[in-house]
Amino acid sequence: MIESLSRRAARGSEQAAQLEGLRKMLLAMVQDVRVVLVKLADHVQTLRFVVKCDDVQVRHDMARLALDIFAPLANRLGVWQLKWELEDLALRILEPETYRRIARLLDEKRGDRERYIDQVISRLRGELAGAGIKAEVSGRPKHIYSIYHKMRRKGVDFDALYDVRAVRVLVAM
Repeated sequence: MIESLSRRAARGSEQAAQLEGLRKMLLAMVQDVRVVLVKLADHVQTLRFVVKCDDVQVRHDMARLALDIFAPLANRLGVWQLKWELEDLALRILEPETYRRIARLLDEKRGDRERYIDQVISRLRGELAGAGIKAEVSGRPKHIYSIYHKMRRKGVDFDALYDVRAVRVLVAM
């Protein structure tokens, strides 16, 4: 009983320290955005470590912090690689079975999705150049969390998603 209370108190002080660190980071952000980038990278590294941690509460707290604070912050700053990794690691912690299921389905189809994206990009570039339109064309397979989020939002299973890949075309106005 005493040990349980000690652990809870330690978690409470860890949470308080995290919130205080977050407050300091946000204040520092006004002066230097590099502080935020370092904090984002630090949280990604923490999640990579915490994924293997035995303490379920610590894992869940870190994952929620990633989804609630750090991933949206990375998104606003345009640091999408960190955003994707934060979200995917958080999903891996919070919904391990769902994460593994989607990852398995994507692994089976990843090569096909990448080839399809390459073909679409190539064809779009050719068509746009033929029409005399200057454009930037890029594409990527969607990451696991974005697929999971779309499945939940639409209330459908993986098989009902037809856009597990994305292509972006940017043209001058």
